[in-house]
Amino acid sequence: MTAYPEIAAFRARGLRVTPQRSLVFRLVREMGADHPSAETVHVRATREMPSLSLRTVYAILDELEELKAIRSIDLGTGSKRFCVNPKRHHHLVCTRCAKIKDVFVPVDPVEVPPDQRQGFVITEQDVVFRGVCAECRA
Repeated sequence: MTAYPEIAAFRARGLRVTPQRSLVFRLVREMGADHPSAETVHVRATREMPSLSLRTVYAILDELEELKAIRSIDLGTGSKRFCVNPKRHHHLVCTRCAKIKDVFVPVDPVEVPPDQRQGFVITEQDVVFRGVCAECRA
């Protein structure tokens, strides 16, 4: 199997790289451009490892997120999706098919005036552009 940075990060934390983790690492990388959901990863994974549970897939994805190897994103498409691109970016979302694409555009931060934060400490901002993709328009 090809070495992934996640493997070294797991080992550095004293964690074992199990066959389940290796499989999920590989599938997330292979499907990364599609921003897969845990359910999608699970469906693909069970083709190779039928006994792998959805709960285990979620646990491994959570571990990868803790390592900052992936980032979970909730784009209002019905399930949490996972982004493997570590560079700061935003997303295009098709309102018909829920396809997600990365987009790299400069977007100035939007400041929320202190009197309107209602006690929130803002830690990050994401911009989601919604529309209809080329395939759905055809």
